[in-house]
Amino acid sequence: MEYRAVYRRDGTATGEIVEKHAPKRPGDYFRHVLLVMKTQNSPPPGQGEGQYIVQQRSLKARFFAGKWDVTGGGVQAHETPVQAAVREAKEELNLALSPDDLSLAYEYTVHWQDGTGLIVSMYACRAAVPENGFTWDRREVNDVGVFPFHMFRAWVMDHNDEAFGQALDRIEAAL
Repeated sequence: MEYRAVYRRDGTATGEIVEKHAPKRPGDYFRHVLLVMKTQNSPPPGQGEGQYIVQQRSLKARFFAGKWDVTGGGVQAHETPVQAAVREAKEELNLALSPDDLSLAYEYTVHWQDGTGLIVSMYACRAAVPENGFTWDRREVNDVGVFPFHMFRAWVMDHNDEAFGQALDRIEAAL
């Protein structure tokens, strides 16, 4: 069973830990991570368009089913966001990353109409494409691909806001 820590809207921990699927109460916020992965063999910044690892969400996913997206998920109780990003890469795409390889690129808060929300940390890193191709968790991921930045950005922007897109632009320019 997975557990997660409860936070206030301002990001301070309440000290409460709840089961992952426990009913949410107004005022409950949870930590969430996203991981933007540029391939290791992409050109250096400013010397050509990067290639990005992108996954298609399960066709049975509760949110954004079948959409192309970055890797991510909830932060478990007693886990740091960077540890969660490393775990999600391993769970979803069988990619072994080191926390030292990740850099924090963007943080934001999502507020939902029911009074709950997410505190999101977006990390970026360079990652190697496995020689024999990707293996992934078919319960969470329908397909995986590597695409040039302009395609990657267009596909993930169909369900994200412009601030998210600006963060992607900064990652492409710096990573």
